[in-house]
Amino acid sequence: MLIVFYTIDNQHASQLFVSIARNWLSVFILRRSKTTQAELNLAIIIYATAVLSPFTLLNMSRSRMSVFMQLQPDPLSIDEKLHLQTHLLNSVEQAILAVEKSGQIVFWNNFAENLYGWTSEDVLGRNIIEVIATPLLLESILKNLGQLHHGEGWSEEFLVQRRDGSTFIAQLTTYINQYEQRTLISIIGISRDSTEHKQLQEANRLLAEASALLIDAVDYEAPLTTLAQLAVPQIADWCAVHLLQPDGSIEQVALAPAEMVELQGSYDWLINHLPKDDAVGLPAVLRSGEPKLVSDVSSDFWAAAAAIKSYMIVPLITRPQTFGAITFVTAESGRRFDMTTLALAENLASHIAIYLDKVRLYRESQRLNTELEQRVNEQTAELRAAVAQLKQSEATIQTLFRISNKLNATLDVDTILDELAQEAIQIVNGESGFAGLRTAQGMTVRKYFRKGKAILFEHTWPLGEGIPGWVLKYKIPYGTSDAVNDPVILHELSINTGVRSIICTPILDSVGEVLGFFDISNKQEGESFTISDQEMLMALAPVASIAIQNALAYQQRLAAEVVLKESYERLRALAANLESVREEERTQISRELHDQLGQALTAMKFDLAMLTDRLGKKDTALAQKAKTITAQMDTMIKTVRRISTELRPGMLDDLGLAASIEWQARDFEKRTGIVCAVSVSTDDQPIPRAQSLALFRIFQESLTNVARHASAQYIEVKLSTTSHLLSLEVHDDGRGIKAQEIAGKLSLGLLGMRERAKRLGGTFDIQGLPGDGTIITVSIPVTQGE
Repeated sequence: MLIVFYTIDNQHASQLFVSIARNWLSVFILRRSKTTQAELNLAIIIYATAVLSPFTLLNMSRSRMSVFMQLQPDPLSIDEKLHLQTHLLNSVEQAILAVEKSGQIVFWNNFAENLYGWTSEDVLGRNIIEVIATPLLLESILKNLGQLHHGEGWSEEFLVQRRDGSTFIAQLTTYINQYEQRTLISIIGISRDSTEHKQLQEANRLLAEASALLIDAVDYEAPLTTLAQLAVPQIADWCAVHLLQPDGSIEQVALAPAEMVELQGSYDWLINHLPKDDAVGLPAVLRSGEPKLVSDVSSDFWAAAAAIKSYMIVPLITRPQTFGAITFVTAESGRRFDMTTLALAENLASHIAIYLDKVRLYRESQRLNTELEQRVNEQTAELRAAVAQLKQSEATIQTLFRISNKLNATLDVDTILDELAQEAIQIVNGESGFAGLRTAQGMTVRKYFRKGKAILFEHTWPLGEGIPGWVLKYKIPYGTSDAVNDPVILHELSINTGVRSIICTPILDSVGEVLGFFDISNKQEGESFTISDQEMLMALAPVASIAIQNALAYQQRLAAEVVLKESYERLRALAANLESVREEERTQISRELHDQLGQALTAMKFDLAMLTDRLGKKDTALAQKAKTITAQMDTMIKTVRRISTELRPGMLDDLGLAASIEWQARDFEKRTGIVCAVSVSTDDQPIPRAQSLALFRIFQESLTNVARHASAQYIEVKLSTTSHLLSLEVHDDGRGIKAQEIAGKLSLGLLGMRERAKRLGGTFDIQGLPGDGTIITVSIPVTQGE
């Protein structure tokens, strides 16, 4: 009895029968001289059965069948038949083997050699149980002989072993073959290696279970431990998962089984050696990102010493970052990993990596959310603190602004110091205080305030003496919460009695020198002054400094104005006195010219007239010379009279201001040729001599300026007199005076006219109109005394 096993899968089954039938039919046809009709018919039926469907076979035409039936091939010899059968079985790409009922192998085809690793010479005559390590195979066949004798096939899966010790799952199908020549029972079976299929199913199952575990996982330690347990023993004897930490260290997060007491060496190798083997271990795989497969550990001393049979390290990679690895190890089972197992492990690792990356991203998002929330909380707290500080600053600014307005509302220094002391006491919740100024002797105060009441207290602290003197010396605030034992405070002063705490703040001017100070004592309710109180008082000091400096500047300005006014009044009085003296001198000179020189010239004129009459009869030439001298004498008398009139217009006293103005205008017109139009409006009221003289002199100076500078052809003069006011306007049609000429250093004549009017309480105004000449307007009150 022969048992024939075929290792074949479903997708190759039909191809196998077609191949066998085609080979048989081809050989029979080529060797038809030696082929019997029965063999040829059998070949045609096998081929038709393998290639054509039953419907096609039944409808095959008899004519075509007859072609094959009429062929008369030559019959094959026994050796030829055996050679043909062997050739056919060896050409099939599946493992086919035949054994006796006792298990002795009698046939082993070429594909079986490649699949199991044993040659035909190695296994023929040996028991199949020894070769493929399947003790239950023959027992299962013998139990199903009844089914086989009825022509039915029988199949079952068995775990078989290769020559190298690796195992796989095979689907073995057996048949019985009875030969005509001999009464032998042979079993023909087709064995199919289903290891890959089983592994694929197992991998799919593991993937499905891994997906179910990780799809909603947010903490990968527990799911990875479960996955490691699922991988044992289907894929490996041991399974470990390691993850790369942010600091570069490697952490084991899962291990199955957790302990192996009987294989402590293997356990130590997996836990202690492999993660630390930087050359070929776990660190090397994490660096390279490439899987490591060790099917045979004979060249690995440490693995072999630990009774490890085979192992593989598969990296966990995503985007494209290696963040961990899964290690599969076989030991006690004796299994060895191959490329197929590695591919399945890589597929499993790629799926796990995706979910782990999702968990990592979730954890990262949680971490970021936590950080964000923490930052938001911190920023919210900072914002609240900033808002509180801003509100406090706003309140401080408003307080300082209010105090600034209050202090700057007055320009009295004493009032400012009083307001400053009271405001400082209020903003720091003090009991008493005072404010003072720096003097030549030191820091001076005139009063202090206690509970809103002002108490007179005058004292000066020299430089370096007492707290105000210390502040004057060092120009910084001084504070103490233990005034009783403070070495700087002057305890003998009455204002320091009962003082517990003090803050003394300097007031600095714009150049950093001490201008003044304010001293606040005893925070209410027995508390001590705080840093915030000191900062508030320091912020108040510049506000007080501005107010005090403004007040001091104003007082200095007032003092300077008083001095200036006094000086101006003295100068004006001096100018008036000089003008009065000058007018008196003019009057005296005018009188002397008129009385003495005029009379002398008149007498000389009479003498020359008498001399001329007497000489005319005796010496005609000398008489003519005398006449010439007489004419010159007349001119001199007129000049003396004009000078006398200019020095002191007598008609001003005799005829009044209006007539004097008209006479002066006519005289000016006669001398210069400039037309003068005079209009007078008067109420015939008597005008005081000083006002008339001042207005006449201003008019004279105005005419002089026109003649010298205006290049005018016409002058309009308007005089108006009332019982209260004298008004004079002189308008020429010249070039017009310029603004810089009015304020020029050489405009002394204008300055004199202005001073004459101001001295009598009047006003003087001059305007230059380009193209319209110059207008001088003078107004002098009549009531002003001389």
